[in-house]
Amino acid sequence: MATLIGVVTGSTVTSRAQGRHWVREQVSGTCARVLRESSALLVDLSEMEASRPDSVPQGVVLPTTIDWRPWNEALSMMNLVADKETAEAGHALDEQIWRLHTMIKRGLTPEENWLVLREGVESAQNNFITVARGRLSLAGDSLQRFSGRPAPDDPIWTS
Repeated sequence: MATLIGVVTGSTVTSRAQGRHWVREQVSGTCARVLRESSALLVDLSEMEASRPDSVPQGVVLPTTIDWRPWNEALSMMNLVADKETAEAGHALDEQIWRLHTMIKRGLTPEENWLVLREGVESAQNNFITVARGRLSLAGDSLQRFSGRPAPDDPIWTS
């Protein structure tokens, strides 16, 4: 009888551990996908702005050339598997992408600087990373830097 109880207890503990491991893998993969797709969108938005015909005046909205399906799939998966705080950080990132996309569709004014404008998206990405690291990192420590890219006011950008 003791053996049977031990087997049932061991099976229950193993099943719960496997379930937690599966969820952690799903959340980790989904967070990576959100970051990958948001980075891809920044590249797409940059290309969309760079390819805007000079003949189209600023303020005239152009149709988007971006395929939003991968981003929307990543967000949907995040909504499905992530905890509330991680999902909310993803939604804040989505909002910043919407804002930048709207500006790019209407064309940037001469006063608007791409590097400055994308800071909203990058800040939201960094916040998403911070929240996800808090949930997924075994150490749980925060990062001081999120990339090695020089600051927008660094002379490298004007030389």
